[in-house]
Amino acid sequence: MNADALDKITYSEDDWNGWYRDIPLRFGDKEYTVGLLVQGEEEDGIADVQRKAYRRFAAKWEDLLPLLLDELLRYYNEEERDSYGPDDEEESAAWWPEIETREAMLHAVTPEMIVVPQDYMQEDGRRVYLLFNRTWGGEDLDDNGVAVAFLNESVEEIGYKDIAF
Repeated sequence: MNADALDKITYSEDDWNGWYRDIPLRFGDKEYTVGLLVQGEEEDGIADVQRKAYRRFAAKWEDLLPLLLDELLRYYNEEERDSYGPDDEEESAAWWPEIETREAMLHAVTPEMIVVPQDYMQEDGRRVYLLFNRTWGGEDLDDNGVAVAFLNESVEEIGYKDIAF
């Protein structure tokens, strides 16, 4: 992940009401193109705390990935799996596949966007969200997805994508 990605970012009020650009992200053995969104108003610019939050996250990405995968496994197996869905056993098995390893999790989620929230959200530390599409959960795959909130480069919370907005 490129820590200098903020140097070539442009403001877009049409789609995101913040600064946006696509960047490459290595996730396991694959490289994905993900959105980078820095929330805020054009006239305020990108705050130093937002720059620091993103740059520290990008610099520590390779060390964060195994920890992130472990937390996603815990979240899936302890909180999400079988929490809702069809009563039929076969349908339920399709909604909730076996995901027990980091490698399996790498195939169960696809990184979509990195969100750096507004500067007032950075008051208690460096906050960054990573949003994923997912393969589990049936009908609402694209709508809900998974978001991971990082605080000071540690996983703080995992939930649906809307925690980032």
